[in-house]
Amino acid sequence: MSKMQSGSVLAEMPDSNYKYIISTEEALRHLEFIERHPFIEVDTETNGLDPHLAKIALMQLGVGGQAFVFDVRPGRVDAQIFKNLLENNNSLKLLQNAVFDYEMLKTNFNIEMNRVYDTMLAEQLIGLGLHPKANLQYIVAKYLHMNMPKDIGKTFEDYNQEYQEYQLRYAANDVVVLREIYNQQLKRLQQDDLMRVAQLEFGFIKPMAEMELNGMLLDVPRWRGILDEMVLERNKFRIQLADVFNTTMAQETLFGVSLLNLDSPAQVVKCLNDLGIPVEGSDVKELGKFKKNPTVKLLLNYRKYAKFITTYGEPMISRINPETGRLHTRFKQMVDTGRLSSSDPNLQNIPKEQKYRACFIARAGYKLITCDMSQAELRILAAYSQDPVFLDAFARGEDLHARTASDLFGITVEEIMADKKLDDDDANKKDYRGNVKALNFGLIYGLTKVGLSLRMETSEKEAQKLIDLYFGKYTSIGGWLNEASKFAVMNRYSTTMSGRRRYYRIPDPDHRDFNKIKGSIERQGKNHPIQGTNADTIKQSMIYIVDRIKEYDARLLLTVHDEVIVEAKEDQAEEVSCIVSQAMVDGFAAFVPDLAMEAGADIENYWVKG
Repeated sequence: MSKMQSGSVLAEMPDSNYKYIISTEEALRHLEFIERHPFIEVDTETNGLDPHLAKIALMQLGVGGQAFVFDVRPGRVDAQIFKNLLENNNSLKLLQNAVFDYEMLKTNFNIEMNRVYDTMLAEQLIGLGLHPKANLQYIVAKYLHMNMPKDIGKTFEDYNQEYQEYQLRYAANDVVVLREIYNQQLKRLQQDDLMRVAQLEFGFIKPMAEMELNGMLLDVPRWRGILDEMVLERNKFRIQLADVFNTTMAQETLFGVSLLNLDSPAQVVKCLNDLGIPVEGSDVKELGKFKKNPTVKLLLNYRKYAKFITTYGEPMISRINPETGRLHTRFKQMVDTGRLSSSDPNLQNIPKEQKYRACFIARAGYKLITCDMSQAELRILAAYSQDPVFLDAFARGEDLHARTASDLFGITVEEIMADKKLDDDDANKKDYRGNVKALNFGLIYGLTKVGLSLRMETSEKEAQKLIDLYFGKYTSIGGWLNEASKFAVMNRYSTTMSGRRRYYRIPDPDHRDFNKIKGSIERQGKNHPIQGTNADTIKQSMIYIVDRIKEYDARLLLTVHDEVIVEAKEDQAEEVSCIVSQAMVDGFAAFVPDLAMEAGADIENYWVKG
């Protein structure tokens, strides 16, 4: 017997009812029986995790409490007999971490599963914001009160081995548990009105898998040229900083060599303090309070180049897949707001400047289509708040930031735009539009007078005056934000237009950090409905894109928040571009039907700055 962390006793997994099939002839007999069922549990066992290199050895299908373990290695069961079953919409396929199996099935057998339910994604939705465990071992313990050891999964690395009974039983167990988990999760999804967003996430499995499989092509020589420039810039700032800091460290040398370490927070803080700069730490937020100081400017520039080199230098280049020659990011389908996150490498965090993005290119004979939604989050804010000024600006196709700046500063839109065109280092530039843009977006994220004062390089008093003026002009915005924050605290969740919930844990009022935690939830309660709805709309857009371009020589490569990148055959690029743009409009309308979206697309040989 085993125990969960809660202390409840777990039963051991019973012996599964399974059949091990090694011939296509026998498999076809069982397939006829399996096809009659409306629910089919699916899993695979592979000899690795990289879908471009790993091979599927076993495919497990479960129905009615029975598992069929098919050996799909060469010379045994022909996996193509399962193609119609897995691709049709007749049965609901139940999987755990369906993206993994989707990718493996596609690269190994060119099978693209349809109509999928993912127990992992369902579990994440049920506890979004509370960071629930969603691995199969935990879910089995939670719903079935059984202990499911997973270490046997490591024994499948030898592709040519003869499988032992304990391995086959392990493979069978991975599917026979899924139907009961589905039954129990379904009750919670229905109870919390999560069915619509669950369908969205299950539908998004295919676009996400396609992006991970397709990857991005990097112009390595050009990228290394940029890295060489970055190293020179980093070294320049390091030398300049050393000259300044060494005046405070005259005695701190070893055999005449300075012991200064610019990557040591403690040393950096001490040096800055010795120079009369009263920083309390060396993080970017703290340094931002003193960004006008020449030494702090040097340090921030040094950090920027050093971080880029460390994150996107040779470590990223080394991640190019030897099989495809491309960079394949890994997505997490849902963070707390519902957005995706990217890692290994994080391609969503590539700097927006064109010189960086231009290094991500189309293959010969193809083009990259870069398409993004226009001011999606502010349109969603307008839809929620029904603010008449915001609604009017979008209806007229006006620049919302310029319109807002004109209202707040009492000058014409023409004057705002003329100021925008001035160089950043022009002494006459007031950056009206830039500051109001920071205000428009920042208030969604809980921007305070402190943050705005740093952005505008003005006093907190002046920043607060602008915030007060903003909410005085746009009372509907302030009213909705206030109501959204109260709703989150009172109900312990916030919701998006798809019904996606973000849940919150609120301590008792006598908890020492109650006010701090409550304030954080209030900020998240304002932000989540907007950012989460944006995630809903872009995911729906990508579902449309993948479906609508399937007859073309085109593929979805990447998304960055409300932007998508698609690769298309050169002679089809214009037509595909129109399809992608319309899909973005339609995806937004699926959840925000009363406010039209504009989506612009660029066609180039490279990724265009949005």
